[in-house]
Amino acid sequence: MKKIIFALILGILVIHIKPAFAEENYDWESLNEISDTALQLAKQERFSESAQLLSYFAVKFEEIPIDRNFISLDDYRTITSTYKNAQEVVLNNQISIEEKVRTLTKFRLVVDAMVSEHQPLWGAMESSIMATFSQMKSDIQEGDKQSFQHDFNEFLALYEVIYPSIQVDLDNERIKRMDVHISVVEDKLFEDIPVTSRTKQLDVMEEELKAIFERIKEDEADPSLLWVMISTGSVILLALSYSGWKKYLGEKEKKKETKRETEKE
Repeated sequence: MKKIIFALILGILVIHIKPAFAEENYDWESLNEISDTALQLAKQERFSESAQLLSYFAVKFEEIPIDRNFISLDDYRTITSTYKNAQEVVLNNQISIEEKVRTLTKFRLVVDAMVSEHQPLWGAMESSIMATFSQMKSDIQEGDKQSFQHDFNEFLALYEVIYPSIQVDLDNERIKRMDVHISVVEDKLFEDIPVTSRTKQLDVMEEELKAIFERIKEDEADPSLLWVMISTGSVILLALSYSGWKKYLGEKEKKKETKRETEKE
């Protein structure tokens, strides 16, 4: 019985831990470090060195097999797109330093999103994004259209930085809902509706935005590990129940034997 229990536990662990080992066969941490260094160099205005690192990143990234154990096709396209965008702007003298850093930050965050299972870096932008959104609501209440447009553009710029990252981390339906909200506010007709209706729209949009950031805080436990714990616990519980049942039957039989011997006497 002990051998059977051990085999069951070992089988469960192998099934659930094997994918984790598969992912470790490729060094994602190295790519994460390369993207971080490229960003730090850009912040120091060392764009030529940053561009060299981006080229090195491309070489290393191409080694990753497009396989569900390593990276999905959608995630591969998202990272490739942000990489190419960063590569295009980093040495472009027509692009401002601020825009270059913003673009490299977007790239940095999406690579981190592939590496970090819990608390990805893009979550750290919550305070600045939510503060800008709060200012948008105040602009509506005060009837300041010019200030609202300025703050809305700033919100879009910040949201664009984390957009590739949430494509990697969140489900498409949640992202699509946020896209719809943004489209409504972008529409020229938005200015023509009553203040109460605009405020209500922003309230709903704010809740959706909060849900995006709450998604990465919900459960820091690794689901696969949790499943292993539950499964293993179930097997152990089953084994204990079986052992207890055998012990109960043994004691019952022992009592019968004692009773028979007593009756004989």
